[in-house]
Amino acid sequence: MGSGRNRMELLLNGMTVIALAVAFGLVARDRVLPALRERRIVDPGERVPSGILLRDLSTGDTVTLGSLAPATALVFLTTCPACERSTPAWREALERAPGSRLITVAVGNHPDAVGWTNRELPGMKTLQPLDLAGFLSALRIQVVPTAFSVGPDGRMLDRREGVLTSDEAWTLLMAPHARGTQAGP
Repeated sequence: MGSGRNRMELLLNGMTVIALAVAFGLVARDRVLPALRERRIVDPGERVPSGILLRDLSTGDTVTLGSLAPATALVFLTTCPACERSTPAWREALERAPGSRLITVAVGNHPDAVGWTNRELPGMKTLQPLDLAGFLSALRIQVVPTAFSVGPDGRMLDRREGVLTSDEAWTLLMAPHARGTQAGP
């Protein structure tokens, strides 16, 4: 009698351990891992990760996004009609904001990204992420054009998506100068 009861107890204990292991795995997959990934995503007010590497398409040099600060970045795709529609507002904003810094970041592998920038936004530096998926994920870029400002301390100050007015573009260009020293800890 005792031997059967011990086997039953052992079987129930084993099933309990398996159920707990499965539950723990599900919690880790559904809660813990997404929370860890979310911490790597940059929102306004947070520091841009130092590991975001970009290649200067004119020189071939590799730079970090943070090393370009203070600046405003315009993320574009050369084949994107909205990106092309947005450039007149950026040109006007640049005229109104002398001394501001705009960089363009090409997210496609189009061979003429530098030509597109020279045609649409003459004089702007054109960069391309070395790790495209990591760049898009870390900066929550889901549509182009997307623009964001990085202050002198490497914190994202503001970000906007879609075609902007010249006033909105000007606000992004001026953000590193107007609020860059006021960023939080």
